Amino acid sequence: MKHEILSAVIAFFFLFIGAFAYSQDYDLIVSTKGDSIACHIDSISDTHIYFEMRSQNSWAQTHMGLTDVSEYKRDAIFRKDFVFKTGTSIIKSRKPDLPTSIRDIQKNSIYIGILSLNYARMVPAGDKVGISFGGGLYHFDATGVVGELSFLVGGVKHFFEPGIMGVYFFDSNLNHDNPEEDPITSAASIRVGYRYQGPEGLLLRAAPNLIFTGGDIFVFGALSLGYSF
Repeated sequence: MKHEILSAVIAFFFLFIGAFAYSQDYDLIVSTKGDSIACHIDSISDTHIYFEMRSQNSWAQTHMGLTDVSEYKRDAIFRKDFVFKTGTSIIKSRKPDLPTSIRDIQKNSIYIGILSLNYARMVPAGDKVGISFGGGLYHFDATGVVGELSFLVGGVKHFFEPGIMGVYFFDSNLNHDNPEEDPITSAASIRVGYRYQGPEGLLLRAAPNLIFTGGDIFVFGALSLGYSF
């Protein structure tokens, strides 16, 4: 069962990364009416320009007379730099410049770990330093609650993130291979990790965890994927 859950989480992780990591350069058409259209130009004749643009939430082939076009450029638009009119690829505005301080990034985060679901709130302690307080649910043979404290050190997207975490299990985490062994009711860990927090909300955390539980100490690699807002 554990292996099935782990496989499902890993598959979800890579699908999520693929969806957010994919980006595309668009061509640009500016109409004489002032509309700036991010599109894929297919061909240009003596009288018309043929292209694909987003309309009503789907991509559609269309065309425009050259007399209605004031300007066109290929590979001119990077989609993550612009805000578009709802359901279209007509440019509404350029997105604001990236933040220059940790004080300006999103402070709230929700994220899924290999074995947990968490929420965290970051409090800036300077332009390059922040403190993150988090908590959530954890499951490994038994279900428990997790609390986490970590420090963010670095730029506005890439951070060094050391921290500590504690888990308390609602029901005993019993060793089924040795039922006479004392059940585990709590665990603690020290982590030294990396965090990526993108300007559009993508959150990625990776770290080795040194875990202390039931008198044992072991290392567990942790991955978390989520959204900041």
